[in-house]
Amino acid sequence: MPSSLFTRIFALVLATVAIAQLINLALLALLAPDPPRSVPISRVAQAIVSGADPVLLIRTVPSPPSADEEDLPAATLLETELASRLGLPESDVAIDLAPIQNGKLVQVFVGSTNGKIAEPALLGDFQVAVRNGAQGWTLVEPRNQNPFDNRERRFLLLFLLSALIMLPIAWMFARRLADPFEQFADAAERLGRDPASAPPDIAGPAEVERAAQAFRQMQQRLQAYVSDRTQMLGAIAHDLRTPLTRLAFRLEGVEQPARDAMARDIAEMKAMVSATMGLARLEGHGSERQRLELGSLLERVASDMALTGRKVHADVNDTLVVDGDPIALRRLFSNLLDNAETYGGVAHARMWRNGDMAIVDVEDEGPGLPPGELERVFEPFYRVERSRNRETGGIGLGLSVVRSIARAHGGDVTLANRPAGGLQARVALPLAPINKSAGQRAASG
Repeated sequence: MPSSLFTRIFALVLATVAIAQLINLALLALLAPDPPRSVPISRVAQAIVSGADPVLLIRTVPSPPSADEEDLPAATLLETELASRLGLPESDVAIDLAPIQNGKLVQVFVGSTNGKIAEPALLGDFQVAVRNGAQGWTLVEPRNQNPFDNRERRFLLLFLLSALIMLPIAWMFARRLADPFEQFADAAERLGRDPASAPPDIAGPAEVERAAQAFRQMQQRLQAYVSDRTQMLGAIAHDLRTPLTRLAFRLEGVEQPARDAMARDIAEMKAMVSATMGLARLEGHGSERQRLELGSLLERVASDMALTGRKVHADVNDTLVVDGDPIALRRLFSNLLDNAETYGGVAHARMWRNGDMAIVDVEDEGPGLPPGELERVFEPFYRVERSRNRETGGIGLGLSVVRSIARAHGGDVTLANRPAGGLQARVALPLAPINKSAGQRAASG
């Protein structure tokens, strides 16, 4: 049984903290502390005489520092040595030793390689004061070191290096945790584009596999629901044809003018039944989606309609590839171009790209629609034309079929009145993912 997502995240956090602590401990163990800075007494004397030194800070203070009692023996000896080198009385020299020296008298070797001699030295943050007459005391102390000098700098560089080494490992663990969620997103996107797509096969932690199982069950229920609804719709439409046929035979015994009116109603009902069965066949078609070039399909539909004398044309200036059912998409464009030419006098289609969507605008030069009707016309069997005349009002399923096809492909269709007059139908369809095999050839349908 796979471990839970909580367990993996908790283990990752613990491992990260443990590794960071181990790196810190290793660096502390490998990088020994820098030895304290030592300054020979001769250098202190030279700095006082010259008034400048790169490692010593020289300034004037009103009073000398006072040494701790435990430092007095060593401080007194150092004061005597410095006073002797400067040619001053011992009372004009005061030294406060740093805690790191701890009252000890330290000697260092100075001079050239062949002539090194040992002399007293000061360690750490010492303070040396020399009386300079009425002006006060000249104080000499070490300059503050750069915080990134020596050990600190090496520690920082090694820590950054260890962090760079850990980055690929952290990326690998994060990638493994994120992969199942990306698979979920891809599966949801496929379901939106194609409700009949294969259920996702997602492996991962226990929570992810449980969610994947629930997703598969949901997809199966949705597919079963759509299939049952389509079958029921087709069965009802099919069963209605029999009583309509009997009614048509019985009209022979009805006198005029009632017979003509009843015949028109029966003919309209038959047309509605045929359209309903066509819609059921379309929704139950379930052909396998394929990669196709949308512009070629649109141009072919417009060209076929123009050959029959229809005022239809299409402008395609880009190559846009979608995953879709060529039969269904052909019907989508046929319905839109037919509606535009029938009610607007002319149908003009143009295709363009908007981000990861292919946009097809179908425009006419007709009167447009009232704002309140722009959404209602997508309802099955709804017609703006109230005359119930099939020659002018149609059956009322054309735009419903168009939206059903677009949404089945993960897109949509909207209507809008053009500012210059006429109606614009905009179809938005998602482009095919770019990670598909480049070797697949586009099919134009």
